[in-house]
Amino acid sequence: MKLIVLLAGPCVALAAVVGSKGSQLVTDDAAGCVKHASAFITKPMKKGRAIEQAMDHCAMDKKVDDKNFVCPHYREILTGAFRREPTTQTYTAEAFCDVTELYVSQLEDAAKVPNLGKGKGKEFELSKDCKPTVMASMAGKKTLPADKAADFWYALCMNQDCAHFLPSRTRWCKHDHSPTHSQSVCESVRVYAQDESHVMSKNLGLSLDADQVCGIYDDFVEDTHANVMAYQHVVHGIKEHNVVSPANKKRALDSAKMKNEASGHKLRDSAGEPVKSGAAKEVPAFFMALAGIVGLIQ
Repeated sequence: MKLIVLLAGPCVALAAVVGSKGSQLVTDDAAGCVKHASAFITKPMKKGRAIEQAMDHCAMDKKVDDKNFVCPHYREILTGAFRREPTTQTYTAEAFCDVTELYVSQLEDAAKVPNLGKGKGKEFELSKDCKPTVMASMAGKKTLPADKAADFWYALCMNQDCAHFLPSRTRWCKHDHSPTHSQSVCESVRVYAQDESHVMSKNLGLSLDADQVCGIYDDFVEDTHANVMAYQHVVHGIKEHNVVSPANKKRALDSAKMKNEASGHKLRDSAGEPVKSGAAKEVPAFFMALAGIVGLIQ
């Protein structure tokens, strides 16, 4: 094993333990995850297919309660976990769980970016320090362009107490503490802020004030908690998932859609050799006969 350190500024560093086969995490939950994944990963497959198989299994699994709104949150975890994974690599059930379990464990620290709030999960609340922290990072400006929100949150998250300034410009930073969260949290808040700010720019204008920027992080923590709880429910059978239920009509439509997709994938994957048209055999003879006719005419 070797330690790779990702510098997040002059005061703080983010670290990840990397082994010969990529990032790995040994937890008590690993065996349970492998048992779950072995049901739909029976041979090595690429990440796209693995996620598709996982979602089909979720849609049809009788042990998953309220699957029509839990499974979409489960998909968010899988998409985020494999976002940076190579498209050419194949995954066994064990390798699949190495990726997902590590990612989920890292998202447990989603609420720990300094000076923004207190509590975790559904108990998280923005602190009075969030607004002044964000405003200080805006470098004197009162608003932030909506299309800059994603990069702003990534930089603030990565540099933690030292805001978004480059290391060469943060010699004044006096904070010194061990990392509070991993790079995965910062990447996730960036993706979330990108989607959120796009919606907000349409409804609220092209610029966001400090309260709105803080609101993005507040919503991110809540949504991340729901995603993690959905994963724990689907993979490890934890009953209390705290995922908010949508309207019943929408739930029924989503459930039917997921089950239809899963059934369609099963039919596709179980299909034998495609039936070949008898006309295909006749084509060469037809052209040979046609060539003979042309020769006689000439």
